[in-house]
Amino acid sequence: MSINHREEAELLLSKLDTTMAAALEKDLPIEDQQHAAVLTGILTNRALTHATLAAGEATVADASSYRHTITTMRFALIRHIAEGRALSETDEAYQHACGLATHLDAVGLNVDDAVDTYIQDHLGMEPRDMDLCPTERHAKWIADCASMPAPWDTDGLPS
Repeated sequence: MSINHREEAELLLSKLDTTMAAALEKDLPIEDQQHAAVLTGILTNRALTHATLAAGEATVADASSYRHTITTMRFALIRHIAEGRALSETDEAYQHACGLATHLDAVGLNVDDAVDTYIQDHLGMEPRDMDLCPTERHAKWIADCASMPAPWDTDGLPS
């Protein structure tokens, strides 16, 4: 029985969104989030393997298919890191996303600018605000709210 590596790669890539979403789901126990994060890595590796095999099955190895695969995987990593930094409810999930970015930096695959661009363009948030972990971000938000006047205060308004 022959395996269609292209279909297998596409199937695995289609499952990545679900596992990434589960890894970031705040209502799940942290163990389930961690399991989903590990599963995301496994699915990514398997999809990349099948995509590489599918590209190798062609009579002429097409450089554009490799480029497309690498670009797709790079975008998946950027999205995972950006959403982990911006949307994580727990410090632990935030640290996992930052740890992945740090690891990529260590091996010469810096994606920081692309992550900041994704946060700004796709999530509509300020990338600099994502430098704080969720607990620190929440504390800053509470402090900012406390310094604002209440909308029903009339002090300083003309009578």
